[in-house]
Amino acid sequence: MNKIILAALLAAMTTAVSAKTYTFQQDVDGYHGNMDVTLYSSEPDSSNGYEQELSIDASDSGSPNHVLVRFDELFGSAANQIKAGETIVSATLTLEITSAGSGILFHDMLMDWDSASATWNSFDEGVQTDGVEAVATPFLVIGANNGDTNIQEGRLVLDFTEALRRMQAGSVPGYGWALLPFMPNGTNGVDFYSAEGFELSTRPLLTVEVSAVPEADSYALMLAGLGLTALMARRRRV
Repeated sequence: MNKIILAALLAAMTTAVSAKTYTFQQDVDGYHGNMDVTLYSSEPDSSNGYEQELSIDASDSGSPNHVLVRFDELFGSAANQIKAGETIVSATLTLEITSAGSGILFHDMLMDWDSASATWNSFDEGVQTDGVEAVATPFLVIGANNGDTNIQEGRLVLDFTEALRRMQAGSVPGYGWALLPFMPNGTNGVDFYSAEGFELSTRPLLTVEVSAVPEADSYALMLAGLGLTALMARRRRV
């Protein structure tokens, strides 16, 4: 009898801690919340949210480029949304690099924006890491402040676990991220496919693993199992 109770208890505990993985990629499985844009200082009033590639560069023919990326509609009650109470175990952002380059600094955005209207001049001469437009300190830094090819072509997988946890907790507003070059020497631009990329599989991919919310009946089963196990243990001692 004890073995049966313990087996039921273990099954309930397994259900309570089972994990689920969400994936968010533009136009894949009904998701349409990803947008991105390159802000060109050489074209300060031009909106470029339609381009198939994005470019981060300290000197693109002498002028810097900034990139904005965001994923909306991540949290909610729909089937492919992160539910209230689910714990984010891990999160990755996968980019398909098309041009190797110097490096990228990732900052949480604090100002709202839209890829259809964002320009270099719609911000204060590009994104300012001043605690108003974007958080001052980057949460992720890859590459180096030189002209070498520190980031190679191909698939680049980045750890975004803490970035997603901040969004879920509401400590940042969820306006995505600014991807900025090293200044002044990050002159080897890093390019990657955008949310407008021709092939769906090359578009930015956000993958989030969560631990499932324990159901009420799982809690009840665990408590019942613990109670019965304790009761039978007492009976054996009598």
